Amino acid sequence: MAYFPMFIDLTDSDCLIIGGGQVAYRKVKVLLDFDARVTVISKEVSSKISEIAGKNNNLQIEERQFEDSDLKGRKLVVVATDDNDFNSFVSEKCNEANIPVNVVDDQEKCSFIFSSYVKEGDLVGAFSSSGKSPVLTQYLRDKEKEVLTPKLGKINELMGQWRAQVIDELPNEAERKEVFQSILKYSLDNDNLPTEEEIKVIIKERV
Repeated sequence: MAYFPMFIDLTDSDCLIIGGGQVAYRKVKVLLDFDARVTVISKEVSSKISEIAGKNNNLQIEERQFEDSDLKGRKLVVVATDDNDFNSFVSEKCNEANIPVNVVDDQEKCSFIFSSYVKEGDLVGAFSSSGKSPVLTQYLRDKEKEVLTPKLGKINELMGQWRAQVIDELPNEAERKEVFQSILKYSLDNDNLPTEEEIKVIIKERV
């Protein structure tokens, strides 16, 4: 089974995690890293999850038993319990409602899987082995950290700030590409990012 690599916007999306242990804790951190609104439902919740909830308003904890109605309106669902029958039940319910579901460590019950990723601002590099080798994807993630640095995150932010103006002033795609290539080269060759005036000069050379 091969999973299609796709990035989706989870900003302010209502996501549900069922389970409150160490695995649930890791998924909480991932979803919050992408600005989702996360609800954790479990009879017992780890102190690590509770600690995050005390600092992040995007995380809500409900220490109780799961109910079918908890699935309503969810963008995606993560099931992190050690009850296989329950996990199967929730997976089936999610599939019936067309809600993406991940059952931790049970690929057959998943309609999506988590990738190993590196994130600097909005710049993200991710790896997936289609659930076959998490160790390998973690290795690739760690190697990627050597390339995807905080500086690249800042460069990405800068390019995003100028993207609309460059598109507006340069209708030719090849010219736009040259502008961004010049900004990237300048940024990589120097300790600082180009100033506003320097970017305007780069654009003007191609107008």
